[in-house]
Amino acid sequence: MKKFNTAGPCVPSEHYMVQSAPHLSTIGKLIEDKRYFILHAPRQTGKTTMMLQLTENLNQEGKYIALYLNVEAAQPWRNRIAEVNQTIVNEFRINAKIFLPKEYQPSSACFENIGNEFSVFLIQWCLELQKPLVVFMDEIDALIGDGLISILRQLRSGYTKHPRAFPHALCLIGLRDVRDYRIYSDASKRYIVGGSAFNIKEKSIRLADFTLAQVKELYAQHTEATRQVFTEDALQRIYHLTQGQPWLVNALGRELCFEEYAIAYEQSVTETDVDNAAEILIKRRDVHLDQLADKLTEPRVAKIIEAILIGENQGESQEEEVHFNWNENRQYLIDLGLVRSGKRGLEIANPIYREVIPRELTTYQQDILGIEPQWYVKPSGKLDIDKILEAYIAFYKEHSELITNRRTYTEAAHHLLFMAWLQRIVNGGGHISREYAAGLGRLDLCIDFAGERFAFELKRRSKTALTKGKQQLADYLQRLSLQSGWLVIFQRGKVQDWDAVGKREFFVEAGKQIEVIWL
Repeated sequence: MKKFNTAGPCVPSEHYMVQSAPHLSTIGKLIEDKRYFILHAPRQTGKTTMMLQLTENLNQEGKYIALYLNVEAAQPWRNRIAEVNQTIVNEFRINAKIFLPKEYQPSSACFENIGNEFSVFLIQWCLELQKPLVVFMDEIDALIGDGLISILRQLRSGYTKHPRAFPHALCLIGLRDVRDYRIYSDASKRYIVGGSAFNIKEKSIRLADFTLAQVKELYAQHTEATRQVFTEDALQRIYHLTQGQPWLVNALGRELCFEEYAIAYEQSVTETDVDNAAEILIKRRDVHLDQLADKLTEPRVAKIIEAILIGENQGESQEEEVHFNWNENRQYLIDLGLVRSGKRGLEIANPIYREVIPRELTTYQQDILGIEPQWYVKPSGKLDIDKILEAYIAFYKEHSELITNRRTYTEAAHHLLFMAWLQRIVNGGGHISREYAAGLGRLDLCIDFAGERFAFELKRRSKTALTKGKQQLADYLQRLSLQSGWLVIFQRGKVQDWDAVGKREFFVEAGKQIEVIWL
């Protein structure tokens, strides 16, 4: 039986797969036209699977000799150009020996007198071959510094010799478009722009996430194999939670159909089943989600994620801008697949990532809070929200150093501590959903617990925080079909008046009951 794949390239005989026909058609035309081009997309979106398939298809057709290689093995050499080049030559040697017929493998003469330039090997090999060579170089952006610059410049230089004495067509595969690389050269003591080191690019192709139709196509393969039905609401929910991110789509399928809590094949998979599976993924934090969480520690990632969490970009001083380029780092996060440009501004790429990020950033706080969740549950099993808020106000007054001493995400420290408090209480008996984006101006969250919903809006204190916050919360309550909610406004900087901390006021806005808490 085939399965949903979440580890490494897909194998057609073993895994459910979605064909990338539009991309393959475009790539086929580029190869026919002797072009050098880029394929980029976030990790675990199907780049390697597609290129391995294409390599096999090209070799079976017989018009070209196609070879795929992964150059990540050269990464540890960093700026040691000779070692980088030799490692890549070795990758060519090994892959040609494994995947090509003997008559197409490079002779020993191809490896002679190549010095520190892998391009000399390519020239000598292409001169031997009776068919055009097509090369796919994966993980190109795993290389850094002068090693990467050397490879890009050799490809640029060799381009003038193609197709007779250099690859007929070539594809560089990575997370980002080469034009977005800023590569620091130790030799030159300056940054080199990738677009100048590799200015022979014909086209840049970004591998898109799955569409809703492709998600349905993928899951239909499981239905055909097992007769297990996914309701329309379930399929819509899968797409909503993942936004088509291929690893997440497959991970949900694996969880729903093959893991410990899989739904029996004779039962239909419902929207509730999908939500339960998503929660399992978030809590278990598999490798893909673990790698995502690890990125949150990078300074250029942290600054943008923090702006998204608090709903505003504070802008950069001229001095800060020297060290932090918002547009450049914004593009980096988009290329990683971590964020996207949404209708409300820069936002987290999908709802699952949107849950992973604040939970990851508050794990430590949750662990040290020492809360017994049952203290805040009424005998009826309902949540005692007033008790929760009163306890938090008292806790914050006593332990404000958890905010003032935070070294990362300092601007979002209030938001994160408050969310950690709620998450610690709600875990196991309910669920918190969050909405936040850099252009939203606040962070909205909704607690679902024992059949009740509680809506909160978190804002930083400003001249307009109260006025705008009431309007925004009223709109949020309208969308949730709730009559009341809480607006929590956090103080900026050091607290001057502790007596005012925890002040609670009540308002009516657009017919909605709003309680404002000043922290």
